[in-house]
Amino acid sequence: MVTISIKVLLLLFSNYGYASLLRNKLNCNKYLVWIIETSGIIIVLYIASLLGLLYFFGLILPRIGLLLAVYFVIEKWRRNSIVLKKLNIITLSFLAYSLLLGITLLQSKLLHYDNFSHWGLIVKYLFTQQSLPNVHSDIIGFSSYPVGTSLWCYYFVNFIGFNEGVMIFAQFCLIISCLYAMVAVIKDKNNVLTFAIIFLIISLFNYFNTAIRMNNLLVDFVLPLVTLAAISGIFVYKNNMYVLATITVILTGFLGIIKNNGIFFVIIVLLYFLITVLIYKEQYWTVFKKFRLIITTILLSMAPYISWLLHIKYTFGHQISKHEVSVAAYRDIYESKTSEIVSHIIQKFWHHILSLSTLPTQGVILINLLFIVTIISLYMIKHKENRLVSGLLITNVIIILYYIGILLMFIFSMPNKEALSLAGFDRYASSVVIFGLGIYAFFAVRAIDQAFYEQRINMRSFRTFKSFQNKYSYEYASILLLFISTLLILSENNGIKYNLYDHQTSIPQKIKQISGNNMTLNHKKYLIISADQEQIDNYFTQYVGKYYLYSDHVDAKEDISQLSRSEFIGLISKYDDVLVIDEHYTFKAMSRKYLNKNIEKGMYTKKFLLNSVAVN
Repeated sequence: MVTISIKVLLLLFSNYGYASLLRNKLNCNKYLVWIIETSGIIIVLYIASLLGLLYFFGLILPRIGLLLAVYFVIEKWRRNSIVLKKLNIITLSFLAYSLLLGITLLQSKLLHYDNFSHWGLIVKYLFTQQSLPNVHSDIIGFSSYPVGTSLWCYYFVNFIGFNEGVMIFAQFCLIISCLYAMVAVIKDKNNVLTFAIIFLIISLFNYFNTAIRMNNLLVDFVLPLVTLAAISGIFVYKNNMYVLATITVILTGFLGIIKNNGIFFVIIVLLYFLITVLIYKEQYWTVFKKFRLIITTILLSMAPYISWLLHIKYTFGHQISKHEVSVAAYRDIYESKTSEIVSHIIQKFWHHILSLSTLPTQGVILINLLFIVTIISLYMIKHKENRLVSGLLITNVIIILYYIGILLMFIFSMPNKEALSLAGFDRYASSVVIFGLGIYAFFAVRAIDQAFYEQRINMRSFRTFKSFQNKYSYEYASILLLFISTLLILSENNGIKYNLYDHQTSIPQKIKQISGNNMTLNHKKYLIISADQEQIDNYFTQYVGKYYLYSDHVDAKEDISQLSRSEFIGLISKYDDVLVIDEHYTFKAMSRKYLNKNIEKGMYTKKFLLNSVAVN
């Protein structure tokens, strides 16, 4: 763990080098540099992977970053500018947040189903093969899934070494860079109350992300955060068209290759970019120049997403992957649904979103309440309208459109069984709830800042309040919000630690204890014997085995009680190795009876099991 920690610090130092380049040489906003740097590295790795140069760039990029970091540290030392006076409450809060959760996540293990069916597996594939999957990569079942965040995790494990905690920590670094970028919208960075509001919303994100938590590689939490970071960047640079366009291209380019439904969020960002450019008034920017800038930005922003679709088409041909974006895939799935099934899906969907016990529904209600309470409170203080009403309407329109999109996904791109059970609804809906909370935070902090008695930021101090009552209200509210935020963050950290404790008795731990983490891609046939029928029926055991054994042929069985001697021997003879991961008394008894073997938990070759048995 010491070696891993040292390498983690070196890679973070490398990232600091790129961030310093953006900050010192390109004068980029200090709250945005981390997400721009992260997105830029991912885009470079993405282009390299399409060109077959992933290994070279995965090797050289961290080292260039280290050289840059050393250079900028020496420069600061020469100018005697390495000081701590710039550490304000924003920086200190994020440092504490990052250290607390970062240390916990670095020790975490993969648990969620989809880590083993795809997200963890694709990082492992990129690391071992140093290339994107191709038509012969049978171990990757969901070949149409974009690789944006996976490339970032690859970037970390390629430098530090393959480790589950490192992958999770890498994604956390991406998340924290997005959260830090949100602060850029605050007008007065010394205003504790406005920061406390954003920090509270950030803490609330974790509550509505409990469907997956941060100790996983799933991207439903990443999507809205990158979108919020992009919106923050557009807002900050709304008066600098070239920088505005550049940031939009980088962040939306990355956003488009996070997940197929990321295109919904790309459209939101591009619409905001479009409006920002159109309302910008400066003599140099004629209608023609604005039009040219808009078209160029949109084309470059969509290029990564379109190139991924073309890559999938020409690499995998007519193979259909789950949630693939294609008319043929949608038609095949939709045609399997009768009108009764579609009607039943709609009814279940409607009932689910109207239920107050549904977490996303609670989130939607909370968003509306926060907007309404803030609107009323500010109106009572200032006695004039603010933009929060527009924010409320925009947020609800986006939520409604996203929910319609989820419903269409269940109808057109999900198999009947998954669609009828609304599989993954809370996880999918959490994305737009988190986005809605973030939009509320953006509108609220700007409106609240405008409600302050002193509007000249450079003149603000503890004496520039309208009354002592206002001053005390400001202080008490700030302390209360920061206190609640701290409790929520500690709760999230404890929840992640509990999951880590629960890992000791999980299927992944059982398989890993026996097989280890095989890093050599193979085509051996494995059979996993387990007494946990539920985890076998939902294919979790098979996917976990596929990940750790690193083979494209892994089966699992629980019910073998009805097998005759010849059937039992025939079953074993189909596989190269058999893993017994728990106390399966039937398999143990049949092995003793038919194979003359006393089988305990462990891995056994076919040759060992059948060496004294005549196989017909």
